[in-house]
Amino acid sequence: MTDPFVPKGEPRPAPEQTCGYKTQGMTSECGRPATWHVMWDRVFDNSLTCDEHMALIQSRWVYDDRHHVVADCAMPGALWDYEEKRCVFPTEGSVAAVAAVVEVTV
Repeated sequence: MTDPFVPKGEPRPAPEQTCGYKTQGMTSECGRPATWHVMWDRVFDNSLTCDEHMALIQSRWVYDDRHHVVADCAMPGALWDYEEKRCVFPTEGSVAAVAAVVEVTV
């Protein structure tokens, strides 16, 4: 049986907004501009990917959520907003919204 969970690599420096797809044998990440931000699990492991590698992800692995890349993606301190399908800079309202989703699903 194939493992449904993506093999995770090393953390990348923020705020890179390039595709981080890299398999064994590749010397560096894809590096194309990222178009998708993928949340792998509720532990908040996430990554950025291009359209080509998003299609590969959808065909091979499970993930918790995804949204199109916006300016706040991969920025230090940004929050994943499940309801709005985007990353947001922390405000009192966005922190409360994220906390409510996490409490309900964890």
